[in-house]
Amino acid sequence: MQQRARFFRVSSPAAYSGASYPAYWLVGLLCTVLLSGCGFKLRGAYQLPEAMQITWVETAQPKSDFIRRLKRGLKSSGAQLVDKASDNVAVLKIFNEKKTKRIVSLDANGRAREYTLIYAVSFSVKALLLEFEIPEFEIPEQTVQIERDFVFDTEDVLGNSREEVKLYQEMEQDTVRLMLLRLQSKAKQ
Repeated sequence: MQQRARFFRVSSPAAYSGASYPAYWLVGLLCTVLLSGCGFKLRGAYQLPEAMQITWVETAQPKSDFIRRLKRGLKSSGAQLVDKASDNVAVLKIFNEKKTKRIVSLDANGRAREYTLIYAVSFSVKALLLEFEIPEFEIPEQTVQIERDFVFDTEDVLGNSREEVKLYQEMEQDTVRLMLLRLQSKAKQ
């Protein structure tokens, strides 16, 4: 007995276009409205305190990657950055930017096998009315610290150094995000 091949009818892609399924559009629209109603926003859109609309970033390392990322984040959040402090300008002061490495485990030969990478930044914000030297807005000094574990492969030393640099870059980006979230929380108070 011979088996016949079975063929299935395949519709054209035009048959599955959004125009023939208005219910999908309605569900998509409903989801969008619900997400925006609960306060959901895409990452990167932070609301800064009103006193920080014009900001000066004071730091000892103005050309570091972290400062460039921080300035980019402030600009994308609507802040206008200036080169010096003046009346009605918020001063975001970066006190300390520190990268450290702590040994977590050793191999049988006593060499480091696993590290914890630590990235910490201390900062404060102050907006003064210079005429009266009165703080209009102030966030006292605080520290954002991020830690990541890093397994050291003794066979791939070059790859390890690349991985470490990449982890520190990601930690810098996370620190900027956390700083902007802290500033945003002050805007809502």
